[in-house]
Amino acid sequence: MKMGCHIKLSIFAFVTAIIATSYALTKRNIILQNHIDSLQLELRSASPDAILFWNQVMLQACANDYDKIVAFRPDQEGPAATARVFAIIHGAMYEAMNNFDRIYQHVTEGSRSSTNDSIDKQNGMIASIIEAAYQTLSFLYPQQRPLFDAIYRAHLYRIRNETSSQNDINIGLSIGQLTSSYMIENRKFDGSSDNAVYFPSMKPGYHKPDPLHTGQGFLGFHWGQVKPFFLNSASQYRPLDIFHDMYSSRTSYLNSDSYKRELNDVKIYGSKNSTYRTDDQTQIGIAWAYDGAPKLGTPPRLYNQIVRIIAIQQGNTLEQNARLFALVNYAMCDTGIAAWEAKYHYAFWRPIVGIREASNVKDADLKWTPLGAPADGTGTDFTPPFPAYVSGHAAFGSAAFHTLRLFYNRDDIQFQFQSDEYNGKTKDSNTGLVRPALTRSYRSLTAAEMENAISRIYLGVHWRSDVERGMILGKDIALEVFRKLI
Repeated sequence: MKMGCHIKLSIFAFVTAIIATSYALTKRNIILQNHIDSLQLELRSASPDAILFWNQVMLQACANDYDKIVAFRPDQEGPAATARVFAIIHGAMYEAMNNFDRIYQHVTEGSRSSTNDSIDKQNGMIASIIEAAYQTLSFLYPQQRPLFDAIYRAHLYRIRNETSSQNDINIGLSIGQLTSSYMIENRKFDGSSDNAVYFPSMKPGYHKPDPLHTGQGFLGFHWGQVKPFFLNSASQYRPLDIFHDMYSSRTSYLNSDSYKRELNDVKIYGSKNSTYRTDDQTQIGIAWAYDGAPKLGTPPRLYNQIVRIIAIQQGNTLEQNARLFALVNYAMCDTGIAAWEAKYHYAFWRPIVGIREASNVKDADLKWTPLGAPADGTGTDFTPPFPAYVSGHAAFGSAAFHTLRLFYNRDDIQFQFQSDEYNGKTKDSNTGLVRPALTRSYRSLTAAEMENAISRIYLGVHWRSDVERGMILGKDIALEVFRKLI
């Protein structure tokens, strides 16, 4: 009887597992099909700029990567990893375009191909961009291959129906294949897939996990060893050492007036139930977040969304878009590498640890809790799982905004942006309610850049020095990339 009972239970568990798996796959297929339908509708209703269209596919892939129904676990976990793959994808599209127009400098000579002057360059160029985007996306986000396959076929079908010269398209596809293959191969051993174990120091002033999420780990410890695209080394623009490396010096910094001012600043403005932070400041903190929430992804996705708005608003040509998005994403990739090198080099603690473990009784608050990076309905809000100095958000944002400033040679670009944190669909973890749809307006690139940086203080996850030095780092690297990619 006992054996029969065990067999029945085993069969029941097996059947239940099959049903659950089948249900999950069905939900996944429905989600992917909805995205396919939406993107195919855009292809049918207009003749999209190929760079902007595949950028949109890329941003959807990033959002899907953090949706556990679509991806069992992210193919590209964390903002620095996202920035790297965005650079590879847009770098491949840029090289694909440049092999036809040859109006800009190639990043790598191995991605250069020769084209026959007699072919229809426009159709060949578009085909080359499509192929480069498709191949890199499929390699970097393998769990979403059905999405890319369907969109690839639909886009090719459209351009093949718009020309009688199929040979031009075939040549473009071949060049796109070669370009993407070289880009993928060139980054295969860049150190991004390496693993390393981080052992935190227990001394005051050093990074430890969020005490409210003790199992969060240490994301990106090895990322400072990843090979940059344009920098000579990850430490080329290493931020100023404001702490010093000696134990006694760090203790001295923790007792300094400047640190105490920063501690009190984030303590009052960044706490969960702050009476100092205004409703607008709370919205600023949340709107710029994108801290790996489902259907939102990471900060590089947000900055690409803004670049899209401005590129469309400014009426860019396809060639200009190829260069602009390559510049922005190369700058953010190298900024991510440099920022994470600095983070683990200095290993400075986050506000939740610094405030709870402050040596001065007046500064310490054992129960202090930040507003936190929004979990968007998937758990409690949190402090990100890597050291504070410098802020990745501030660095990524300044890399993107300064690239825009350099590209258009102006700062007074006005625009509006609706964050996916406030799209009328995303749920707030604290209230359990869906946040309203809100659109924010900016009178200049600097206004948006500053708001992005200060948002991390309003969330209570960064010190002011983190954001100030992060902005400097991002701008330095944006200028370095811009000068080299003329």
